Amino acid sequence: MALTIEDGTDVDGADSFATLAEFATICTDYFGAELDKTNTMKEAGLRRAFIAMSGLEWSAGLWATFGGTIPDAVKTAQGVLARVEVLKPLSLSPDVTLSGRKVLTEAKGIKWAVVGDANTVEESRPVVTMAMDLLRPYLAYDPSKDRSVGFGMLSVGP
Repeated sequence: MALTIEDGTDVDGADSFATLAEFATICTDYFGAELDKTNTMKEAGLRRAFIAMSGLEWSAGLWATFGGTIPDAVKTAQGVLARVEVLKPLSLSPDVTLSGRKVLTEAKGIKWAVVGDANTVEESRPVVTMAMDLLRPYLAYDPSKDRSVGFGMLSVGP
């Protein structure tokens, strides 16, 4: 199903700010190459990033039309978040529970082994921090100073 792009005119059913072409440019400009994934996977990543961004606390009246023009920084932030979602789905919904992520393999010397493919807050932090830096001027608060409220996606604080 093709993306429905919000262009600042309150498009009904919009699920992305960035088009696939814009997403490809963001990936190339910021990460050196386009993603070698299907358009279906890229669209899914853009949708998940759009949903994660919708959970943020925006300055009054900005989400989702931004007064008629979507800022490039907002599109770039969505692309940054979408890229990590395409490469590793659910990175914007990390596992914050450590139980079940490691098993005790030796009691005498106390050794642990990591189980499964970790999807942790620490692993997602660099990408989310980059996106939040781009979005900061449009949010109702500065997340680098107030980490206690407003996050619909994972926290970037310690």
